[in-house]
Amino acid sequence: MNLLGFDGPAPHSIIYWQLEGVNQSKTVCYSDKEEKLSLKRFHTAGDFYSTYDKAIVKYGENNIEYDHVNQHIKGA
Repeated sequence: MNLLGFDGPAPHSIIYWQLEGVNQSKTVCYSDKEEKLSLKRFHTAGDFYSTYDKAIVKYGENNIEYDHVNQHIKGA
C-alpha cells in the first residue's frame, strides 16, 4: 500500500483565503518563495486569488498569524 500526503515534509506556511470573514480555500506552501508568489497573486488585479478579501498566513505549530487585506476595489 502506498500512502500519499503522509510523513512528507512539514509546510513552511499555510495561507487561508477568506471572503467576507469565512475561510474559502487554503494553500500549503513548502518554501518562503511559494508563499511570496501566492501573496503576490493575491495583490494582482484580475488574478483568481485577488477575488478574496483576506489572506491569513499561519506558520507551523507556533500558530503565528499575519493578515493581508486585499486593497483592490472590486469592479473597478
